[in-house]
Amino acid sequence: MSAKLQQRLKRLGVAMGFKRPETVRPENLSVVASSSSVTTLPGKVLSTAYGEVWVEKQCYPIDYEHGCYKVGAVSELSKTSLAFLGTPDLGPRPVFLDTETTGLSRGAGTLVFLTGVGAWDDDGLTMYQVFLHRPELEDAALHYLDDVLAQATGLVTFNGLGFDVPLLENRFILNRMSPRWTSLPHLDLLKVARLLWRDHLTSRRLGVLETEILGIARTGEDLPSDLIPDIYRQYVQEGTVGEMPRVFYHNLVDVLSLATLLVHVGRMVESPEQMPLAATEWTGVGWMYDYTGYESQAFVAWQRALADGKQALPAETCERLYREMGARYRRRKIWDEALAIWDAWAQRVPQSTEPLIERAKYYEWVARDIETALAVTDLALKRLSPGERLFYGDEIEHRRTRLLRKLGG
Repeated sequence: MSAKLQQRLKRLGVAMGFKRPETVRPENLSVVASSSSVTTLPGKVLSTAYGEVWVEKQCYPIDYEHGCYKVGAVSELSKTSLAFLGTPDLGPRPVFLDTETTGLSRGAGTLVFLTGVGAWDDDGLTMYQVFLHRPELEDAALHYLDDVLAQATGLVTFNGLGFDVPLLENRFILNRMSPRWTSLPHLDLLKVARLLWRDHLTSRRLGVLETEILGIARTGEDLPSDLIPDIYRQYVQEGTVGEMPRVFYHNLVDVLSLATLLVHVGRMVESPEQMPLAATEWTGVGWMYDYTGYESQAFVAWQRALADGKQALPAETCERLYREMGARYRRRKIWDEALAIWDAWAQRVPQSTEPLIERAKYYEWVARDIETALAVTDLALKRLSPGERLFYGDEIEHRRTRLLRKLGG
C-alpha cells in the first residue's frame, strides 16, 4: 500500500487489515460480520463466452436478519406501501443494486469496478458482487451483470437515479450493449429518505440511517467510501489484494441495507400508527404521502405530528406544516378549515405574525368584516419582531391604512 493511502487511512482512524474493533457496540445494533481475509479476495474467476469474470456469490435465506428485520420481510411488501413510496409495483423479483466506482464523475473515464446486486426470490436474497479485476475485461463483466439483471422485475437503489444507474448505463453503451434493465420500475430510496426524515435527522446518508433507524452496525472491516477509488487504483497498478476485501464488505452491507431500508419505509407509510414514530417522523410520512399524490393522508399525518404536544416539534417545523395546509385550504376556498389552521398556528407559535396576516386578508376580502380585519391587523403589528418588520411591516401598515379608510368611508 502506498504511503499516501496509509496516511489517509490513519488520519480517518481506519484500522489496517481486518482486526475487529475492541469497543463494545450498542446492544440494539446488529453487527454485520464478514468472512473475508486480509490476503484473499472474496469470490472466484468464472469463464464465460465473453471472457473472465470475477464473481462473489452468496445466498441469504429468508430468516437471515440484517438489522431489525429478516430478509424475508421483503416478500411482505404490499402494492399499497409501494404506491405510497411512488412506485406502482416492483414485481416478484426486485433487485437491490449498488456500485463502487473510480470516481464521482459520470464521464467516460469513470469505471464501475464493483457492482453489488441482491436478487430477491421466494427463497431469499442471492447476492452477486461482480468485480472488474482487470479493466480490459469490462465487456465480460457487463454481460454477466446483464444476465443477472435479465430476470429482475424491479430495481431498488440509494441515489441510483442520480448516480449508479446513469453511470452503469454509460458503461453499457460504451461497450455497445443495450441496458435493457433501465426500463424496470425503479425506486430510489434516497428520495424516500430525504422526505421521511427531513425533519428528524440532519443527515440522510445510508450509514446514518443504518445506525439511527435500522439497528445496523458495521465492523472495523468497513472503510470510508471516499477511499475506495484509490484502493482500486492501487489494486490495478500493483496487483496486490491490499484493502480490496474491505471494499467488498462495504458494498455488501450497502446492498443488504437497501433491503432492510425498503422493508422499514414500506411499513412506515402503510401502517405508521403501528410504529413508534417520533413527531418529526410523522411529518416525514406526511411529506412522503404528499409527494406521491395522497394529500388527504398527508394532512392526517401532519395533524398527528402537530397533536403530539407543543414541545414535540420545533416551532419552524410547526410553521411549515401550518403554512402548507393553510395555503391549500385557501386556494380551494375551504375557509372554515383555513381559519382553523390559522387559529391553531397563532396559538401554537404566538410569536408568528403570518397566521394573523392570513386571517386579516380573509376578513377584509372574503368575509367583508372590516372591523375584525382591523383588529387582527393591529394584533399583527404588535407581534412584529424587528426582523419580521423588514418583511411584513410595510405590508401591514398599508393594510391598516386602507382598512381605516374603509371604515371612515
